[in-house]
Amino acid sequence: MPLTTAARSRTIRNPDSGSMPAGIAPRDATQYRQIAATRMPTAQRRPREPLQTTSAPLQTRSQLGFAKMLEAGRALIEENGNLDDLSITDIVERAGTSIGAFYRRFDNKDTFFDVVQDGVIAEGLDNVREALTSDAVWQSNEAGAIADATIQLYLRAFRRNRGLYHASLLRASQRKSTWDAIRHSNDEVQALIVPKLVDALVPGTGPKAARAALEFEVLAALQLMLGMLVNSVLNDPGPLSLTSRRLAPYLQRQFRRCLDLPAA
Repeated sequence: MPLTTAARSRTIRNPDSGSMPAGIAPRDATQYRQIAATRMPTAQRRPREPLQTTSAPLQTRSQLGFAKMLEAGRALIEENGNLDDLSITDIVERAGTSIGAFYRRFDNKDTFFDVVQDGVIAEGLDNVREALTSDAVWQSNEAGAIADATIQLYLRAFRRNRGLYHASLLRASQRKSTWDAIRHSNDEVQALIVPKLVDALVPGTGPKAARAALEFEVLAALQLMLGMLVNSVLNDPGPLSLTSRRLAPYLQRQFRRCLDLPAA
């Protein structure tokens, strides 16, 4: 959903250990710092050496700087909605770091964007999994309620990440893999939610052919809904904008119609 495939494996420059895998994206500044702390080798993970007491504070500052750059870049991408307008200078100024610190971590702005996007994708998948386990509607077996919750889930993701999705769509004209990452994450999301909706639409003991037909209808209906959301992010043609209060009930109503479900 674009909600985001499990984060793709990447290597980020790490002056302390040579390389560091990136991945999970935080929901706030605290989580960014926690992620940075767990992703980078710390003094506690190394054999004790006489110089450790002096290097540990430097590592901590490096971890915090890395986390702050991701946090700042995430906010700037959301504000600008365009990678061309994203300035490395703006990133480091907002993060309180330096140009040198940026290039010790990332080869260029494109690499930085990929890491931020991977984090947003991972966060989105975490949000979906959490919703499916904590929200009662997903265990209700009520097709209409699950259909409505599906639309809300997607709409929240698009609203939360509008700027990043816009930047990713623009960048996809030059780097197809940019939007592919989000598209693949949507495949993962649908693998989680579509079976629940199909189960609610047809009994588990129903004919296999009937279930396959319903699964197709659900996926095709979602394609229609997502196409409208993507168009709203990229072009905002109206009459329904992504921020409109009428958008959610409209999409829910149309989704129900596609699945021959009664109106709410």
